Amino acid sequence: MQNKYPRVIDLINKATKRIPFFISEYLFSGTGNDKVAVANNNIFEDVFLIPKYLKGAVEVETEQTILGSKYGAPFGVAPIGSGGSIWPGAEIALAKMCAKKKIPYCLSSVASLSLEEISPHLEGNGWFQLYPPKDKVIRDDILKRASDAGFSVLVVTVDIPATSRRERVKKAGVTIPPKLNLKTFFQALLRPLWSIGTLLQGMPSFGTMTKYNFLSQDELTKNWNEMPRYIDWEYLSEIRSLWKGQIILKGILDEENAIKASKVVDAIYLSNHGGRQIDLVPSPLQLLPNIRKKLGKDFPIIIDSGYLSGQDIAKALVLGADFVMLGRAFMIGVSALGKKGAEHVHYILHDELSNIMEQMCCKNILELKQENVTVKDDFFLHVIEK
Repeated sequence: MQNKYPRVIDLINKATKRIPFFISEYLFSGTGNDKVAVANNNIFEDVFLIPKYLKGAVEVETEQTILGSKYGAPFGVAPIGSGGSIWPGAEIALAKMCAKKKIPYCLSSVASLSLEEISPHLEGNGWFQLYPPKDKVIRDDILKRASDAGFSVLVVTVDIPATSRRERVKKAGVTIPPKLNLKTFFQALLRPLWSIGTLLQGMPSFGTMTKYNFLSQDELTKNWNEMPRYIDWEYLSEIRSLWKGQIILKGILDEENAIKASKVVDAIYLSNHGGRQIDLVPSPLQLLPNIRKKLGKDFPIIIDSGYLSGQDIAKALVLGADFVMLGRAFMIGVSALGKKGAEHVHYILHDELSNIMEQMCCKNILELKQENVTVKDDFFLHVIEK
C-alpha cells in the first residue's frame, strides 16, 4: 500500500470510484466558482524552505505540545460535517486512529454520530467543534453534554453567519444530512460498497443534534438550514464562562479579530472553511505570518484549508502555525481504503513530514519552525485601509 499510494493525492481517483457522485461533490466542492477551494491547494506552490546543512546526523521527533497536551505529530483531524455519509463508519475509524496515534480528533457538532457515541473511542484525544446556535438553551445543553462526555477542548466556529450556497452540491442533489432521491439513488447503485455500508449503518443524520426536537430527517434538514446561528463577543464571553476547559476560536482571518480573540480564548484557528462558505476570501496561509507577528511567538495558532501533504504542513509550521488540521485528506483515505485508510493517511503525512525534517536537518518541530522561508512576491496581501 505504501508503494501503491505514497501520497494522499494518489488516493483521490480510487476514492471517487468508491463513493457516489453526489457524495464526491459534497467532499470536493467549495462554493461559488470554487476559486477559493482551488487557491487553497495552489498557494503552497508559492512557499519554499531553505535548508541549513552541515549539522551531522539528525534523529527526528515529531511530537508537538499545544494547549498543555503533547501529541504525536503537529497535525490532527479537522471537523467534518456528516462524515458518516462520506464513508460508512468513517468517524469511528478516524477516532480510533487518532487515539492510537495520539493526535487530536475534532468532532463536528453536525457529525453523523453523536458526541456520546464517539467519545469512548478517543482516549482523551477529542476536541468538540460547536456551531453556535442562537437558542442558548440548546447551546448550554450541548456544552454540558460535551463536558460530560470527556471533551476538554471546545472549538467554536465563527465563520458561518449564513448558510453557504454550495452550488455544486445543490446541482448534485445533496441534502445535509443526505437523503436518497431518484437521482442520488441511481448514483448509489453504482457504488455497491458504499451502499451496502450505508444500509447496514442506516442513513446518516446529525447525531448530536437529533435530540433537539428534530422529529424526522426532513425536519432535521430544514431546521439545520434555517437554524439561526449567532455569535458576537458577548456570546463568546458567555461560552467562556460556561466552558471549564480550553477554547479555540475557529474561522479567524482578520488581524483585529485575532488580537481581540487572543484575550478571550486559548488559541485561534485560521480557516476559510475549506473554501466552502464564501468564494472571495484569501488562503489562511497568506494571512498567517502577519497574524503571528501581531500575536507574538507564544500564542497558539492552528490552521487548516487545503492541506493534503506533509510538505503543506511543514510550510505552515515554518510560516508561524503551531498545529495543522486536515479534513478532506483523511476523508479521501477512508473513502479509498475504508477503515485502514485512516491510518494510511496518517502514515503518509507523518512520513512526509519526518522526511522533510531530516532533509532540513531539524530534529524537532521547534527547530523546523525556526528555518528560513521564502515566498513569491504576490504571496502577501496588502489591506486597503478604510
